[in-house]
Amino acid sequence: MKQILMVCAGVFGAASVFANVDLGTPFSDNMVLQRDRAVPVWGTAAPGEKVTVSFAGQEKSAVAGADGKWSVALDKMPASKENRTLTARGANAVEVKNVLVGEVWFASGQSNTECPIWGTNPRYRDGQGAVMTATARRPFIRYVKTKKAATREPRLDWKAVWRDYSLASFRETMKELDGKLCLSAVAFYYALELHDALGVPVGIIDSSWGGTRIEPWTPISGFANTPNVPAKGGCQTPTYLWNGMVAAFAPYAIKGFIWYQGCSNAGDGLRYCEKMHDLYNGWAKEFQNPDLRLYFVQLAPFKKSWFAVQQGQAKFAAEEKNAAMVTTCDIGNSWDIHPNDKESVARRLVLHALKRDYGFADIIDDAPVLKSWKIEGNKFVMSFDNAKSWYFYNDDFSAPQGFEIAGKDGKFVPAHIANKESRGTMQGTELIVEAKGVAEPRRLRYLYSKPWIGSLYSFDSGLPLGPFEIDARRPEDDLTDVNAKLGDALNVPELAGFRKVLSADLPAGRFAGYTFNEAAKAGPFTRVAYALELERTDGAVEWAVAAMDAFTDDAAKLGVPCASRATFQRKVSNLVVKSNRIGVEEGAVGDGIIEFFLGNYGTNCKLAGAGGSDAVYDCNDAEHPVKDGKDGYGCMQVHNAKSGATVFAYNHFSDGSPDLGIGVNKGGPQPDWTFMGNAGEYRARRLTVLVK
Repeated sequence: MKQILMVCAGVFGAASVFANVDLGTPFSDNMVLQRDRAVPVWGTAAPGEKVTVSFAGQEKSAVAGADGKWSVALDKMPASKENRTLTARGANAVEVKNVLVGEVWFASGQSNTECPIWGTNPRYRDGQGAVMTATARRPFIRYVKTKKAATREPRLDWKAVWRDYSLASFRETMKELDGKLCLSAVAFYYALELHDALGVPVGIIDSSWGGTRIEPWTPISGFANTPNVPAKGGCQTPTYLWNGMVAAFAPYAIKGFIWYQGCSNAGDGLRYCEKMHDLYNGWAKEFQNPDLRLYFVQLAPFKKSWFAVQQGQAKFAAEEKNAAMVTTCDIGNSWDIHPNDKESVARRLVLHALKRDYGFADIIDDAPVLKSWKIEGNKFVMSFDNAKSWYFYNDDFSAPQGFEIAGKDGKFVPAHIANKESRGTMQGTELIVEAKGVAEPRRLRYLYSKPWIGSLYSFDSGLPLGPFEIDARRPEDDLTDVNAKLGDALNVPELAGFRKVLSADLPAGRFAGYTFNEAAKAGPFTRVAYALELERTDGAVEWAVAAMDAFTDDAAKLGVPCASRATFQRKVSNLVVKSNRIGVEEGAVGDGIIEFFLGNYGTNCKLAGAGGSDAVYDCNDAEHPVKDGKDGYGCMQVHNAKSGATVFAYNHFSDGSPDLGIGVNKGGPQPDWTFMGNAGEYRARRLTVLVK
């Protein structure tokens, strides 16, 4: 990241020589300026040249600096549908015609933002796009569709093309993009709904790229508190899409931006919340707008669970006062990652803007959010903000599904709503949920498991209840020693005579190296031991120790695979296990299995006679070796060979948000904790490697 910072800093500081007066990227015919806010206007000219900008009766002047750059700020203006001309004069004059004043928004993200209102792919466009592009003729809505560009340096020397909503304009855009794309469908509907509600001109700028992560859309300034950002290369390199597709617009006056992204960061889990903060903070700084709005879309259902990253999205929405989230659990498509109902998505985004920015005080714009809960006998009783009454809708009149409850054993089972109901209407303000056979409930989750589709709505708003969870576990439910402290694991009798060679305080992100490393001084050894200690948010510490016969004579190869560059998948002898986690088999358990992978891995069993399942990630998965020197998901796991049970797991350490777990992951679909992305849920994470 330091390298990127230095390169870009050099670009911003580089002197340039400009001859004629010119305007920056956003300033071209048919543009829309933001109303009720000072409007920056900028460009280039010969160094020392005086430039005067004229618009709507205002004149503002500036002198170009030694680098040829100049900028002025127009005073706040009311909305106007009058097509006027903006002029910049120096030694020459530049005119921008047909300029409106209204509301300006930015749309960005990956494929569900990019998914066009119309295009040549019937599986990748809005379902009503042909009708909408033919009939949505709005001369006071203007849009920009930014071409794809990933650049090492900010790309500033290009002109935005503004077009109005007309069939001819949409055809022009499609022709430019080889018929494959047009204006983002979400952006199309957002601008249309906003314009119809407000009656003022609306400008929408679409800069989106399918399959991209959040990091490349984040400017340098957003990474101020996140120093370890892994470079992916090309369009996935941090800052590269900001540089290529957004930077040229900053600091254009905009109200805010809408964002639909997350699939490519699904492995980040809760850590996605931090990355959303980085994105928002960077955009707010670069657009010089501390009140910049960010309204975004929570991932919709697909054929796998997005639950962890959905919780990260919800966490960010709760933490950032200028942000709000749209829940789409009812309008996704379990067979298509690109559901084609983008109008409903945009309508819900617009609710946030109308309520929070445009004075529509009677609107309820948020989906139900858990306010309080209690356990009464075998039932969870829950109250929600934004929901005083409930209804559900399924085509077959069936009751809503998606709730699961776990008891003290940690095993989740399907649960049902206990409220009385009549033809789709739930009685009562609170939701009451119970599960057959679970007498002492400890955890509840909603829309964690297949098919992930919600059908329960607030009668007050018509918005669906989105995925959430409640964790009412107590340390005594799953720990034999609730008073354990970090370091206690190293004092167990099973480690007598062992000496420490490696230790790391594991980060919630990419593995950053060891805090203690004396592998070079290890000397000969015949036994190896691992101790993983995790401090939970309730202060309780859970730990596991696994000691086994040595499987290498090089102590440097014993640690985290991305540091050791070593891969092992084999049985190991004389495995001894100790843990304070209830359910972990202790003592001399016989053979063990280690899976220390740098690459990705699949569920299909690899070792003959070692058990495991081809259906889930567990004790005997097959590695997909590293290709082209690039690490994959990666795992560091120890298993009990006889039972197939996981002793501990540390996965996804090279990139994203790691998975960490002790014992079998009873609460999730993958026994070995793969895809949990839960490292950020712990206060402290410590791994120690010892030899004897």
